[in-house]
Amino acid sequence: METPLTASAQKIDKLHDRLMIAAQKSGIPDAVFQKALEYPGTELEDKIAAFMIEFSKKASGIVTPIAAKDTGLIPQGWKVKKGGDRLEGDVDLAKLDYSSCPVRDDEEYVSGETMMKRAKEVNAIGSVGLAADLLKAQDEGKEIFPVESRGVHYFIMPLTVLQDGGGDVSVAAFYWSGERWGLDFYWLGSDFRFRRSVRFLRRRE
Repeated sequence: METPLTASAQKIDKLHDRLMIAAQKSGIPDAVFQKALEYPGTELEDKIAAFMIEFSKKASGIVTPIAAKDTGLIPQGWKVKKGGDRLEGDVDLAKLDYSSCPVRDDEEYVSGETMMKRAKEVNAIGSVGLAADLLKAQDEGKEIFPVESRGVHYFIMPLTVLQDGGGDVSVAAFYWSGERWGLDFYWLGSDFRFRRSVRFLRRRE
């Protein structure tokens, strides 16, 4: 029977093999390895541990959204409204609920202000950082929203509020383009109406 220590040793051997493959692919000479190993303190070990955690999350379908300004998704001339980028922390893409609608049964539509208020009430997630992770997952061939929502629903990203050059504010939303999910920006002004086709993303336990 394998002990936890034996199992850990096997995993370390596999990590060693992966490091050697990476070194061969990139042509890193032995002298570079030696210099890295001679670096004082624990920074090398800390960075290796951080990379292990990062790739463990990726393998598990967990993403950690970054700030909107670092995604490259903000339109030219726009900016994040002051205090308007709330990050949701780690998100398990396999455990999302897509059913929450800000428009109630007795309503045809709601204003942007009401939509944002109800996003808070139901603990909706959805930053531009998360949108970037979803787009990347789609590029990797993954389904990021239910197939039955194609051409039916729009998925609002209410945690990031953007401001254009004229001072108008908007939020991002996913829509089905006919071939893939695209990202667009929807005005939060009082004349814009969010209808029953819009949905929030929430964590599902």
